[in-house]
Amino acid sequence: MAQFAYETRLDCPPDVLFEFLLKPANVARVADPSTGLQIIEGPDVVTVGSRIRFQLVTYGQIQKMVHEIIAVDRPNLVVEKQIEGPTRAWEHRHLFQPAGDGVLMIDEIEFEPPGGVLGFIATPARICDSLEENFFARQRTLEQLVASGGLLG
Repeated sequence: MAQFAYETRLDCPPDVLFEFLLKPANVARVADPSTGLQIIEGPDVVTVGSRIRFQLVTYGQIQKMVHEIIAVDRPNLVVEKQIEGPTRAWEHRHLFQPAGDGVLMIDEIEFEPPGGVLGFIATPARICDSLEENFFARQRTLEQLVASGGLLG
């Protein structure tokens, strides 16, 4: 399995960021706009067993996916697993740790790239490069929301 990790340090309480990101609409709100992330179906707030149907643009193609929330440990951890999608496997762990007066959010993803023709394009290295760009864009958006008090609204 290929692995990717990204750390984001923010000046807000861990529980505030955790509660904000439990809402799929907020996840879409802070996603890199270039991904075209759209939530098609999902709960207002995720819990264990919640399924989120969404789409995004990868390599110029619209990809539809379904992820299921398989673990929630408030306010420390959320784990989601791909149920339907282009990769052969995808599990994303969202960890939230106190860091001074703020929070360290760690995203850990384990995945198996797609097979077939798409697998020649979507190699583990290219997927990791794309994730790096997307999480960096998300970090900048979250920093702006923290600075403006927008995580609470």
